[in-house]
Amino acid sequence: MIPVKSALRNALIGDSVVASSFRTYFLALVACVLTTAIAAPLSEYFDLANIVMLFLLTVLLVAVRLGRGPAVMASFLSVALFDFFFVPPQFSFTVNDPQYLLTFAVMLVVALIIGQLTADLKRQANDARLKERRTHALYEMARELAGALTMTQVTEISRRFLRDAIDAQSAFLLPDETGKLELAENGNDAWSQVIAPLMAKLAYENAACTDLDAPHPVGYFPLKAPTRVRGVMAIASPTRSVFPLHEHHEFLETVASLIAIAVERLHYAEGAQPELAGREIVK
Repeated sequence: MIPVKSALRNALIGDSVVASSFRTYFLALVACVLTTAIAAPLSEYFDLANIVMLFLLTVLLVAVRLGRGPAVMASFLSVALFDFFFVPPQFSFTVNDPQYLLTFAVMLVVALIIGQLTADLKRQANDARLKERRTHALYEMARELAGALTMTQVTEISRRFLRDAIDAQSAFLLPDETGKLELAENGNDAWSQVIAPLMAKLAYENAACTDLDAPHPVGYFPLKAPTRVRGVMAIASPTRSVFPLHEHHEFLETVASLIAIAVERLHYAEGAQPELAGREIVK
């Protein structure tokens, strides 16, 4: 079985939502409150400039663990907490010394820059890990498809891969002798109520397209082999939103290319069998 389990699925469809928005912002709030509690007794021994460093460190950690949005909130909250609890007069947002206004402005700008840069670095690291997982998964899929001997095996491998990778249902339409697209072997009967023949034909003759009228949006990807288009891959979005199909469009096109190569290999293998049989008879 292709080793594409929950880790890859989370990377493909869940990394953009680390847990829930409420939870991440709540954790950012807790981090700022804890920093205030830690800094309060230290304010008797350290200058306010050193207290500011603690809040900037908190923003950095929030950006690394929770992302850009919570880091922005932590930046504004840190400035507010610093003003309220540490700047004279304490327990008030009133500022007696105008110089502290510059301190707040610089603190906020630095915190926002730190949060932005850290979040970008985290996103780049996540993208690199995602690319590595995708590459490994596609390699495993290609290896299995290379060993497939029938169209049934090709469709089973492909359906399993897409289900494990992005939790999406899939179907494959291949042209018959007259060029009409028909569901491949082991097709799910439920697909006959979902697949739009006109959309499938449009993808087969032109390029990938999406049907937004279905209960779950369905993407149609042509199976472009080196010599010709061998059919169409239909993917139902795992949600009622079209976003997963657009987000993974390049990934799905790569999957369709691998399947197309496997289908074309089987086509030429079937065509070569009668020729080989004829040679045996001549001998």
